[in-house]
Amino acid sequence: MKLSIHADIELDTPDSASRAYVTWLGVQIVESNHSAPDNDTARPGTNLKVPAFEPHRGRIYGTARVAVVHVGEIADAYGDLFPALRKMKLESLGDAYFAHGWYRDEFADGAGIDLLYIESIEIDASHRHKNVDLAAVRRLCDTLGSGCQLAVLRYGDALAAGHWRQLGFTATTPGRTNGFMHMKLGYRHAQVVDASGSGDFEVLPTVILHDRHLDN
Repeated sequence: MKLSIHADIELDTPDSASRAYVTWLGVQIVESNHSAPDNDTARPGTNLKVPAFEPHRGRIYGTARVAVVHVGEIADAYGDLFPALRKMKLESLGDAYFAHGWYRDEFADGAGIDLLYIESIEIDASHRHKNVDLAAVRRLCDTLGSGCQLAVLRYGDALAAGHWRQLGFTATTPGRTNGFMHMKLGYRHAQVVDASGSGDFEVLPTVILHDRHLDN
């Protein structure tokens, strides 16, 4: 399996009206056992070459909607997160994770700047209970979230919270039956691997072979 990701990103300088400080991405979990054509093709009406691949070809095992909140850009422009997030569905992130224009102290010990928000993830019934959702979020954190301080998602009940806790997520407001969970991406968390190649993923502890060199 692999992740096929689509995003529309405005070229103009972002402002609060354009909502360009948040990049929304559509994600599909698809088959990876097909090859793309070797040659690029010309777009009709132009002389531009575009990659001749079909990212959505084959079976779709799941979908997700993800946002990268560009916290550093917002802070540079406004000095606070509220102007860019107000009246958006992400406005509640500001209250949960930020104060005085930056991350709250308890969330400010990571390695990145931005915030990766997993709004939703749905898995086909045939592949539920195989940890495909954990594998997808783990890879999103490793790649799109590599410059992020936190990954954040919502949980609806204690069972869901326990499921995401396997990956390293922690309830932001402990004691509640639903709300936000977060994972600090500056730390090493569990691996999610398909050891058998059957699409049934296992959650394994991370084996650290080399220490990270943080000093210059």
